[in-house]
Formats: sequence, structure tokens, C-alpha cells
Amino acid sequence: MKGERPMKNLVKTEIAVKTKILSSEDGNRTYSIKKEITGITGSHAYFILLYPTRTQENCYVEDSTNNHLLNHLAELGLNSYTVINLFAQVTQSRLSLAGLTVDEENMNYIKETVFSNLTDDSKVVIAWGNSQQNSPVICQSKQRILELWESEQPSRPLYQLTVDGMKNDNIGVHPLFLGIRHSQSYWKLVEYPRKKILKELLERMKPKKNEKETKSKATEKNSAKGKKDNGK
Repeated sequence: MKGERPMKNLVKTEIAVKTKILSSEDGNRTYSIKKEITGITGSHAYFILLYPTRTQENCYVEDSTNNHLLNHLAELGLNSYTVINLFAQVTQSRLSLAGLTVDEENMNYIKETVFSNLTDDSKVVIAWGNSQQNSPVICQSKQRILELWESEQPSRPLYQLTVDGMKNDNIGVHPLFLGIRHSQSYWKLVEYPRKKILKELLERMKPKKNEKETKSKATEKNSAKGKKDNGK
């Protein structure tokens, strides 16, 4: 309107979030999703979660996990991150354990593409959380990841998310958990106790004493039965 003074000292800021996804042609498997934010400074991190929910068809849709990471990206000192998972099979609900085995193809991708070619300014963050932690195949997959790291990057640390005041038993906490419980806290990265966790996983995967005794008795019983049958 006539007589109004023009606004002064305005600052225009442009920020863009670039998404890059690597998936199978049929969309059933997603190996990585990278988010890169232009306009802020920082380094890069890989976050290892459980399983993907995004494909090339819906990669523009932000889920809660990505929203929480984006909200806290600057305080983590990052301007980009890549999500990889223990399993590459895309699922829109809770991961089914029925018939599930270690995802060897995905493990090879992580080894060859991520661990073996890690740049100096990239970190790897364990963020698979505690969901389904008593599942043998989940434990085996975590064990494989930690063993691959020891093989490819033995002198470099792994990291995990945390906030001040978090309990010590929250190891490898998932971004979704942290976002629900500590959305207003200052997020940071600290070293992940990989040797301790790997030792615990190896112990957990050992057959228990009762299981050994049961198998031994079953073997003796079958052996005795076989001898008896052969003697007829």
C-alpha cells in the first residue's frame, strides 16, 4: 500500500532434502536409503536398523524414523546419512520371523559397499534397538555385522545414539524409541561397546547345558535303537 515502508533485513534461506534409494528392480528389497541436506555443514553417518519400509515407489514419503533423524541431524554434526538394515526385505509391518534366515546377500552388500569402502569422514551407527532381541536369527545377524566390522575396520569405533540421563542398558537404541522418549533432548553420538556386545551374542548363541544333554541323550537313544534293529 502507498506510504508503507519496505521491509528490511530479510534473509532468504533455502534447504533441500535429497533422497537416494538403492533397491531391487521389483521393489521387494531395499539396500540403502540416503538423505542429504543441502545448506548445512556436517559429515555423514550410516545407521544400521532392522528392516526397510521404503521402496522406489514411496521413497519420497518420510516415516517417523527419518523425521526424528532429520530433526536432530545438525546437533549430531551430520548433513547426510544412509540407512542400511540387517535385512533388505521390505515390510510395512512388524518383521515376521517365520522362516527368516540371515540375509547373506545383504550382508555381502554391507561388507563390500559400506564397511570396505568407508571414508574418513563417515561413521557407522548401530541403531537396531532391542526389538526381537531374543530371536536366534536376529542375534546371528547382529553377530555377523559386528564380526564383519572387526574384520574390515578393527581400529575404528562404532557409534550409537544417546542423550544425557539415558540408562546404560539402552545399547544401540533405535531412533524411533529416542524420538518418542527424548524428542526434546540433545542427541549425540557415543562409542558403541562392540566387543562387549559381540561377546554376549556369542555366549547367547552357544547351546545351553540342558540342550546339550537332551541332544546327547537323543543321540545315545537312536544309536542304541539302531544297534538293536541291526541285531534282529
